[in-house]
Amino acid sequence: MAHSTATPNGEAWAVARNMKTSINTAQTYVHLVIDDKNIYQVGELGYVAWGAGSPANSMAPVQIELCEFTNHKRAMKAYKHYVNWLRWSAKKYGIPLTLDDSKAKGIKTHAWLVQHGYSNTNHIDPWGYLAKLGITKAKFQKDLLKGFSGASIALTK
Repeated sequence: MAHSTATPNGEAWAVARNMKTSINTAQTYVHLVIDDKNIYQVGELGYVAWGAGSPANSMAPVQIELCEFTNHKRAMKAYKHYVNWLRWSAKKYGIPLTLDDSKAKGIKTHAWLVQHGYSNTNHIDPWGYLAKLGITKAKFQKDLLKGFSGASIALTK
């Protein structure tokens, strides 16, 4: 499941820390938060996270939050890491590298889940942010299929 933070210039460590410290009160978190330098694990992969609403949460083994940056260079570097970790997660769980298609299995954005009744939220991420970067659905899909070489970062728990 693909998300974006809606927190301009928020670093992954800060977003992840905020999610970890407020899990029991806010009841909102994703598995992974990623930026241009790091990826932080908030919840255990394969277990239900609370980032997309119901019933989507129980359908997603991995939810990834992309940090949003106003600096285009940082934003694009974070995007490349995001794409590669979405690809890794999909492969790990046998999920096709398709994006927002009509099939039940595939990579889904939060916006798609809302539009198709799989989320009781009103979020439209990550499309607003990706559009600011000039990333269309076609480009995102192409990038998910191909991935990016040299854009790898280690997971921090």
